[in-house]
Amino acid sequence: MQTRSPLPSPRPHWKHRLGWALAVLLLVLGFVVRFMFSAAAPSAEEAESKAIAPRAERPLPRLSGRSLDGGQASTELFRRRRGIVYVFASSDSDAEPVAGIVQRLRASGADANIAFLGLNRDLDPTRSRAFVESHGFDFPILLDHDLALSRKLQVPPGKSTLIVVDAEGYIIGGFAGLEGDLPEIEAAYESEMRRVLHLKKVGGEVTPALGVLPEAPGFDVKNLNGGRTTLSQLEGKVIILVFFAPTCPHCHASLKFLDRLAQRLQHADLRIVPVSVSNRKYVVEDMAEKLEIQLAMYVDPDNSAQRAYAHRHSVPDIIVIDREGRVALRLSGSDARSEAMITMEVRQALGIENPLLLDRKGYSGEGVCQTCHRNQHQTWALTNHAYAFGTLIEHGEERNPECLPCHTVGWEKPGGYSLETPYSYLQGVQCENCHGRGGPHQSPDAPAQGFESVCGTCHNPKHSLNFKFAERLPEISHSMNLRFASLSLEERQALLERRDKRDRTLFEEGAYVGSAACQSCHSAEHELWAKSAHANAFDTLSAKQANEKADCQKCHTTGFNEPGGFPEGGVSLRNVGCESCHGPGENHIKQDTQKSGSILALADKCDSCVILQICGSCHDDQNDPGFEFELIDKLERIRHGSRDTASVGP
Repeated sequence: MQTRSPLPSPRPHWKHRLGWALAVLLLVLGFVVRFMFSAAAPSAEEAESKAIAPRAERPLPRLSGRSLDGGQASTELFRRRRGIVYVFASSDSDAEPVAGIVQRLRASGADANIAFLGLNRDLDPTRSRAFVESHGFDFPILLDHDLALSRKLQVPPGKSTLIVVDAEGYIIGGFAGLEGDLPEIEAAYESEMRRVLHLKKVGGEVTPALGVLPEAPGFDVKNLNGGRTTLSQLEGKVIILVFFAPTCPHCHASLKFLDRLAQRLQHADLRIVPVSVSNRKYVVEDMAEKLEIQLAMYVDPDNSAQRAYAHRHSVPDIIVIDREGRVALRLSGSDARSEAMITMEVRQALGIENPLLLDRKGYSGEGVCQTCHRNQHQTWALTNHAYAFGTLIEHGEERNPECLPCHTVGWEKPGGYSLETPYSYLQGVQCENCHGRGGPHQSPDAPAQGFESVCGTCHNPKHSLNFKFAERLPEISHSMNLRFASLSLEERQALLERRDKRDRTLFEEGAYVGSAACQSCHSAEHELWAKSAHANAFDTLSAKQANEKADCQKCHTTGFNEPGGFPEGGVSLRNVGCESCHGPGENHIKQDTQKSGSILALADKCDSCVILQICGSCHDDQNDPGFEFELIDKLERIRHGSRDTASVGP
């Protein structure tokens, strides 16, 4: 559909990828247009300080008032974090299915720094509480009996509404009411919400993930004459299965491309199976005739193929199945990049000559590279590089120009990622960050500078704590990580989880000397520390009778089991002292030593990169859930020393 959606999203023109019916349904939120001011949006001074380009999206208006539990709540809880505003009444026609979506999004968003705020329109608070309790909602819910807040949002009555807000307070997606009688409509809405929120999808996805190509489910579709075609009939062939809507112009473009591809390749082992999501045969026939497409068209009368492939009404939905019956590629789109990826994947699967179809002027992205470099790509998918952009989203920094150069591809270069061209396929640290634009095919001189210097552009002292190239290289080496090729998808997910929480050497080697040794030169800082909870951390263990537990002592003492640290250094180290954050002070206090550089200075370090590594070694998910998202506020309670905030970043 070409109608402009009032619901902006991180991916340009997201509505073009939705199915013909779902696209109409998600265009109903006209209430966004007249928003002008919001307490959650950044001030002009804040925007200028971060050099953030003006936003085209509308900000969420400030909402506040009495909550269902008798307290107070407001949109202030969205400060520096993404959020969902859930407007509902227990009597809404779609109350139950939307509540189910909220429950699942809430469960997935718990560890992703996503806040939820409800607005309840029920006149009877008893009904409100019963509905909330039955669904286990544990987030603040504002009372909106008089519809004042609903009018402020201009949401339609009688339908449950979800509004997605980014960390800067701008509306980036959502829907007002589940409409239509399409199969799996609830899953379709939820899938789109997860895409906008950058949340992992749950279950039933028939898409390559972490280098694992899933087995293609069977399908049984009918051509327009009633003849059947099944996956088993096409065993050993390369198949392009595409779900399309006959009235969708982007589907028309894809079908004409696939028709040209079939005629160009003229290969006996290639089968293209276009399946209409509408079973009105005369509409499909009329479309094929007008477009002059020679491909046979199919319908899915019982929607079994769509269910088997977890089709979510986003069209065109194009699936390439290799000779072994595995899904090698799945994408949705009708642009030049999508066509290049399909062409290369099909040629590769057929085993015929496969010319490179890289972006001639810009960056191609990892999806193009993986066709010919499958092994390297699957090892990359098991690194934190692949998910580097996700960390920005979780911390509300996905528009911060200081962070983006090291979390995207080709930052502000022609054809690269920028705030003006936020291409989703260039998010994360990918092949071209290390190998140059287009790799050796377009940047043959890139390897000459060496990977260590490339890594050093981002893994520098300001942003990466105690980075040692030789120590970190094995974590991203393609050859060394090929040993994981035999792991299942579940095992690969577990490996990623372990890698994300691996132990690292935080500081340079040296002996610990205790905080008393720091006092003579840093009296003001020492006085501030002495009044903090860190100075009395060991006492909290004693109160819980956990002072003899080694696992607890590690985070309640200084330099645990390190030279000069606790317990070797004695009772003076029974606290979280200066060296817990700045590293061992032995070299720093020596008479003839150069003071600068002999201990870790933190005033010039990035909070979210370096300081979080230090604090997060103890304030982790097990001991302090959510700490990483509260770091900035909590640091202000203990911050000391000089700091040029303009040069440090978030």
